[in-house]
Amino acid sequence: MQILEKDYQISSVNKAINAGVNSIIVLPTGGGKSICILKLCQAMPDKKVVVSLRNAALIPQLLNTLSSNGLSVSVVKSGYKYIAGGDVTLIMEQSFARRKHLNIKCDVLLRDEYHVGCMGGVYIAMREELSPELIIGLTATPIDRLGVYIDQSMKLIEETTTKDLIARGELAKPVYKVPSLSQEIDYSSVKMYRGDFSVSGLDCILLEHCSLVAQQTIDDALSQGRKVMLFANSIKHVEALSEAFDLLGVEHEIVHSQRTINDNDESIRRYKSNEVRLIINMSMLTIGFDDPATDCVVLARPTKILRLYLQIIGRCLRASPGKTNALILDLAQCISTHGFAEDYRDFTRKTAKSAAIMSERLSVTNIGQFVDGEFSYQESIVRKVVKRKSSVTRKKVRPTLVASKELVDRAASNRATALLRLNPRMEKLVSTIELVNIVYEQQDETSKMLDEVAMVKIVALIGFAYSDALVDSCTTLVETLHAQNQSIRGLLLKVSNLITSIAMQDLAVKEVISKDATVKA
Repeated sequence: MQILEKDYQISSVNKAINAGVNSIIVLPTGGGKSICILKLCQAMPDKKVVVSLRNAALIPQLLNTLSSNGLSVSVVKSGYKYIAGGDVTLIMEQSFARRKHLNIKCDVLLRDEYHVGCMGGVYIAMREELSPELIIGLTATPIDRLGVYIDQSMKLIEETTTKDLIARGELAKPVYKVPSLSQEIDYSSVKMYRGDFSVSGLDCILLEHCSLVAQQTIDDALSQGRKVMLFANSIKHVEALSEAFDLLGVEHEIVHSQRTINDNDESIRRYKSNEVRLIINMSMLTIGFDDPATDCVVLARPTKILRLYLQIIGRCLRASPGKTNALILDLAQCISTHGFAEDYRDFTRKTAKSAAIMSERLSVTNIGQFVDGEFSYQESIVRKVVKRKSSVTRKKVRPTLVASKELVDRAASNRATALLRLNPRMEKLVSTIELVNIVYEQQDETSKMLDEVAMVKIVALIGFAYSDALVDSCTTLVETLHAQNQSIRGLLLKVSNLITSIAMQDLAVKEVISKDATVKA
């Protein structure tokens, strides 16, 4: 079988071999990691090469690619007879611990999907046992859950990007759709766990919208003849969505970890053979699942994890004959959080804070203008430019402000009074806000933080309408919002409403007292 390698694949292979240190080759989903593994093995005929895999479905695929190109292959996996002495040894990583007695020789270790478990005990134990001279990892997303580069000791090799491969026609062109349904759901009350939304917390919200998700998927994808992978939040969510599609008469398959291996394999077979055009899963098909005919992914769950988002949308981007584009149907505010497939992302970020800054820069803050219509990456860029910059600059002549000496003196007096009132209660309020900001920053939730300008305005506002009860109420409000994992970004408006409410209560009390006094008189 003749392999037509691409220039970026050859360049990646050469740089990894000549790097002089361990390295990670980054290739977008569909960029040809199997071809890179083949070329790495062929380029080092005098080395004992071991390829570590975590996805059993890749064993037969890679075995065929290597053996049909003249390499002898030994396989270490249940169901395969191990024959020592192959040019390349394929190892199912989870099986290695039970097969140490095979004494496998390893000069070079290649590890597919390097971002998965690279800091875990199973991989580390295997790496120490094999003691390779050189390690080369391959992945589309070389970052951890917080967006930080996964292994600072390894050199990053990135010779192409998703945008480049789309322009070359080697990946399908994405089109995006953000239905209004997705913008109406509030996730601010969901607690965070390990950098992402709590699964159980999300279920409390998502299980209420299964029928709407099913209908939206039919309207925007299935009725248009698309082949769809739907990504759910939990096993309970998968089952609930399955029931919703059953009620609508849509034939489909589901995949999750509580089903038997045979049942899941049969569901995947039926989907790949086009017997059904919809498959619902939680996370089992996020990595290593290839079906080029898939031309739509439905994001039915939100996530704060960039690499999960990129892996999911990559499932529909593989090119295929007759495939004109790939629809990314976002029902969970993922595009507004993480941006587009074509965006360039700097994977070398060394801290969670710098990764969060990158993520904030790529988030789509003007997503509202795209609601309910399909759009492309290029259209989104054009719309952003149009929104930011007007074609005609108009200067409005403003009247000169004239302030009387009395007004200036009164403003200065009020400002001085406000500053003097930064008493212990006010200090507690300010420190509470700062503490909540620090917590949200550590949780990579900068969108929930209160900026400094709003902080100053709040202090001034309270100063002009000061009472101990008001300050205590504001402090309690901040603590309550934080306890519920809600944003404090809009605190200024809430404080203003609180002042209005207290003023109205005071006015009502004064009216009652006035009426009582009138009656007594």
